[in-house]
Amino acid sequence: MKKRTFTLIIFLITSIPIYCQLSKPEEDKLDSLMKKSKILGASLSIIKNGEVVYNKGFGISSGSNKVTEKTIFQAASLSKFPTALLFLINAQNQLFDIDNEINVYLKTNKLKGFKSEPNTIPTISQLLSHTGGMNIHGFLGYKTDRKKIPTIENVIESKHTFLWEPKIQIKNKVNSEFKYSGGGYCYLQKIIKDTKGEPFRKVIQKELIQPLNMQNSFFGLNPSQGNDIAYGHYKNGKRVHSGYRIYPQEAAAALWTTSFDYSQLLLEILASLNDDNPSILTKESINSLMSPTKTTNGKLNKYGLGVGVQLDENDKVKGIGHDGANVGYSSLFYLNIIDGSGYVILTNRHFADLSEIRSLIKENIVEN
Repeated sequence: MKKRTFTLIIFLITSIPIYCQLSKPEEDKLDSLMKKSKILGASLSIIKNGEVVYNKGFGISSGSNKVTEKTIFQAASLSKFPTALLFLINAQNQLFDIDNEINVYLKTNKLKGFKSEPNTIPTISQLLSHTGGMNIHGFLGYKTDRKKIPTIENVIESKHTFLWEPKIQIKNKVNSEFKYSGGGYCYLQKIIKDTKGEPFRKVIQKELIQPLNMQNSFFGLNPSQGNDIAYGHYKNGKRVHSGYRIYPQEAAAALWTTSFDYSQLLLEILASLNDDNPSILTKESINSLMSPTKTTNGKLNKYGLGVGVQLDENDKVKGIGHDGANVGYSSLFYLNIIDGSGYVILTNRHFADLSEIRSLIKENIVEN
């Protein structure tokens, strides 16, 4: 794989925005929009013409500490996109057939079919695209001082979890409709563990995060003491207990990252679509990732494998994106695959309204 070391070296040496893409008045406007939306801290990277042209931290990470380019945030559901990439890498290596039923790869916790279709089990691709009929939209995480943090098997079986977290199972006919399910991603995490013999977080670190030189990123429960952490905050500005919550549902919600690091995933998508720029992912894999699913009700869903898709007037894919929300964090990314522009926004505010900030960034990408 040809790594994008040149851009990375520039970033590491300077530790300031690679190019100044937002003017001072625009940065001041972004600051004011953050205050309006009660966002304490944010990390922003902008991509243009297939390069990261802007990278900067805004506001406060915790107490009086300022957000820097190396401050890590919980990316929440933005974790699903790299999870999909991990499965595509292993499909290329013929470890998985993403169109196989998931029970083929599970050693324990095998999934039972829906009551009216007991012999129909969702495939890997159906879980990645939220068409597997699975329950549980998302998760609230656990306090860091909780005595018993559930394993992924516990989460699936609803043991040592919150009383309101049911067993993860099929609740609708497979492929009958698009229904967002973080629960389905727990089964994907279990597949990686059962087939690789290692925890999901170790596998994705070795096979995706490290090859892309995402040096301030990892999947897992707790950051190390050396990490520059943006602690989560509620809508009222109060800090989340212990600074953040723990998510054993790693494939669905447990990525810690910076906006610059996350941008490397988007650059890898662009590289894979360019025959002259070698990537760890094939063009065929990325086309699979970006293909909108069609369910048995005949509806074309604006979602591929781990990402939402933006379609043009001819139903051809123009861009991909996703948003995320963990307790204390909100996040968003978008990539236009036609012109190679995009952005990544990470914040440490619970259910932050990012619409005006997104509009400011989109205007800047188009106008400059």
